[in-house]
Formats: sequence, structure tokens, C-alpha cells
Amino acid sequence: MKNLITICFFFLALAANAQSLNEKGLYIDSEGNLFSGVITSLNNNVKSEMDVKDGIISGKATYFFASGKVMEAGMMVNGSKDGQWTRYNENGMTSAIGFYAAGKKSGTWIVYDEAGKKRMEMNYSNGEKAGTWTSWDESGAVASTKVYGGAN
Repeated sequence: MKNLITICFFFLALAANAQSLNEKGLYIDSEGNLFSGVITSLNNNVKSEMDVKDGIISGKATYFFASGKVMEAGMMVNGSKDGQWTRYNENGMTSAIGFYAAGKKSGTWIVYDEAGKKRMEMNYSNGEKAGTWTSWDESGAVASTKVYGGAN
């Protein structure tokens, strides 16, 4: 009986601290106040933890593999990806580094293979492909380049 009471209190505490979205798409607490803190969610076996300030996702954001290892991490500003984002493989090695400005791809993006060698370098401007894109083969030799319009 004591275990049952403990379990009931645990679930009541979870429900009391739950966050939901209001009609404006802002995170609120169980009393309807704008939430500030960390939200944790699970979607298609991908766990996420995101900082929320005054109901809006702003701050550190981290996504995890089902194993619990970090899959991707970066910053959010006013609900959009911003600044550097880093993606990892299941072994914890960096597989890609990219940048966002107000939710749009920006600047130089780099993709690495399983051994940690740079395999592709891409550039974006305001979410559009821009500048020279280069890919390298397994030996490190340039495999291809392509130039896109726009500025870096």
C-alpha cells in the first residue's frame, strides 16, 4: 500500500509540473502562467531537452538518440535555431557542424565521415545554397566542387 501511495504522488507531481501549449503556441504551466525552465519531450524515440523562457523556446536545445547519447545540440532564439549546431553519431563523434540565423541555414556547414575526416563543406546565405560547395573522397582528395549564386 505504501508503494502504491508513493507511485500516486509521483504521477501527481509529474502532472502538476507538466507544461502545455496555449492557443498562442506559448508554453504554460498547469496554472496557465507562461513557463520558464526546461521542457523534456519524446518524439519517435528521440528525446529532447530545451530551455524555455517566458513560454518561448530560447536557450540551449539538445536532442538524444534512444541510447541516451547526444544526437544534436545548439541554441534556440525565440523558437528558432540560431548560431552553431553540432550533430553527433552514435559513437559520440562529430558528424556535422552547421549554423543558423533566425532559423535559416547560414554560413559554412561541414560534414564528417565516421573516421572524423571532412567529407563535405557547404555554404548558405539566408537559407539558400551559396558560394562553393566541396566534397572530398576517402583519401582526402577533392571529389567535386559546385558554385552556387548568392553571398556567403
